[in-house]
Amino acid sequence: MSKLSPAQQHQMAFIGAALLVPKEARDSIMRMSPAMFEQGALRDVFTAIYQLSFEGKGIDPLTVAYRAGDQHRQLIMNAAQTCPSVSHVADYETLIVEDWRQSLLQSALAEAQLSGDSNDAICTKLRAALNIQDAIAAQQLDSSAQEFDAVLDRTVEGLHKPDNTLKTGWKPVDRYGMFERTNVVVLAGRPGCGKTDFGINLAARFSKRYRTYYLTLEETAEKLMTRILSKACRIDAAKMRDKTLNSDEFAIIDNARQALKHHHNMVLEDGAGMTVEGIRARLLKHKPDIAFIDHIGLISGDPRAKEYERLSDITRQLKVLAMQMGIVIVELCQLNRQVVRTGGRYASLADLRGSGTIEQDANVVMFVQNIPADTSDELHDTDDYRPSGVLVGKNREGGLGEISMQWRPQYHDWLPEGSVYPQDEGGEAGPRFPEE
Repeated sequence: MSKLSPAQQHQMAFIGAALLVPKEARDSIMRMSPAMFEQGALRDVFTAIYQLSFEGKGIDPLTVAYRAGDQHRQLIMNAAQTCPSVSHVADYETLIVEDWRQSLLQSALAEAQLSGDSNDAICTKLRAALNIQDAIAAQQLDSSAQEFDAVLDRTVEGLHKPDNTLKTGWKPVDRYGMFERTNVVVLAGRPGCGKTDFGINLAARFSKRYRTYYLTLEETAEKLMTRILSKACRIDAAKMRDKTLNSDEFAIIDNARQALKHHHNMVLEDGAGMTVEGIRARLLKHKPDIAFIDHIGLISGDPRAKEYERLSDITRQLKVLAMQMGIVIVELCQLNRQVVRTGGRYASLADLRGSGTIEQDANVVMFVQNIPADTSDELHDTDDYRPSGVLVGKNREGGLGEISMQWRPQYHDWLPEGSVYPQDEGGEAGPRFPEE
């Protein structure tokens, strides 16, 4: 099945969606019949899916291959891997039904032309074919009405359920409602503007309440831990880098190490050359509530594909993964210095154009404020910070706006503007992530 007809493409897309999101596709599966699928492999595979759904059994590629026959395993895997969008399962259903209606009409017309019957007999057959068409159309309209009512009921019922949006504890951030389960959140910015620092600060705060996974693809897990130690101990990161720590600072770090050993809600990993399948395996192993990937431009893909196609395939797969696992995935995205054309404080959604489907596949896009090229000040004291911010440039479930922040690069630390920063003197002993 090297070159697929449009009808075959619709059927493959529906089968792929049914394999990836069987619960969401069940109503569509039960409204359809195997006769709507092309005779042969496609019909055999859909028949297996239909039977499993009717029996109330789980649907996955291995189970369907066992039911349909092992000779269809490759088609099943191709359908699951090439499904354009699992959220369009109802659209695929509509297209398949329309293809089937057209096939029935063409068959009725061809049969009437070749039958040699009288005109009256031919008209009778055509009327019967039109009656079938009317019945199918009426059933589709009725199904749409039922779906609307069902969605309305589920929506109202959902309003009574507790909020499942993940919270950072920073009110200026949480009020945007960006970290809802199944969301993909893009955190973008130019090199040197503090993306990784902001990402690790978010991860640290989330890990106080949720299982958190942080994958770095551009540095080691040890370097990432150095950022956390600098933040937690409020020791200048340059002294850690240059190995110029004094005995008092080593004592603070030793105390921090003992305290942080009980901080088990975060998993840090590094993985140069990681593929999406490798990320999927790590997430299935650790089962986080939220996962950070720093950064998506370093995820390995098909070396034969163009950069746009490679990134598009990666972001689509990560979106499907977030939906399948019911987790939040935060994708850090590095913009080239020459990408930002406006010279403004923030990049824009237009700066993500040409970077695959990063923006299209994201529920939320945040931009870290650009740092002027002539900035050369060095910050070392606790009271020193760089005024910065984060712009919410896209938010499908909430508002847009700017969040003013304080960035202390010497401690790899971020706080919302107006927050009281814990001082070295008189503070509680041991590392802590400041609360709002």
